[in-house]
Amino acid sequence: MPRRLITTGRRQQAFAYVEVLLSVLLLSVLLTPALQALGTGILGSGNTVANRHFALRSRLEEVLATPFGDLYAETYLSGGNTTTSLSAARSDPVGTPDCLVVVLYRYDIATNALTGNDTGLLYVNAYYESEGAANGMSTLVGRWW
Repeated sequence: MPRRLITTGRRQQAFAYVEVLLSVLLLSVLLTPALQALGTGILGSGNTVANRHFALRSRLEEVLATPFGDLYAETYLSGGNTTTSLSAARSDPVGTPDCLVVVLYRYDIATNALTGNDTGLLYVNAYYESEGAANGMSTLVGRWW
């Protein structure tokens, strides 16, 4: 006697229309609040970062607007002209929140380093004390530019 295969029903080939509608509805209901929360967090942190960046840039511009002779004189003060010597007149008091620090020292372009000689060139670095000098803004200021 020949054997027959007994099948109890057809195999499903694709998603049913109702299943697709249900999955789209669930995605829209569940993802909308999550995306709104992420958007709010991104917008809130962006303002703080932008404000800190512009405050840092503003401080650097204020230093650059100072006459070169005044800046150069600061490198001859006691404890000046080192890569870590803070400009007391241009930095915030130590310990204040978001303390902006300005470092000035004489610079030699030939050796790309600090120098004790009169080169007519200053290295200016402005940064947040909490972030360190590597995350700041720096530039060179020349007597003749």
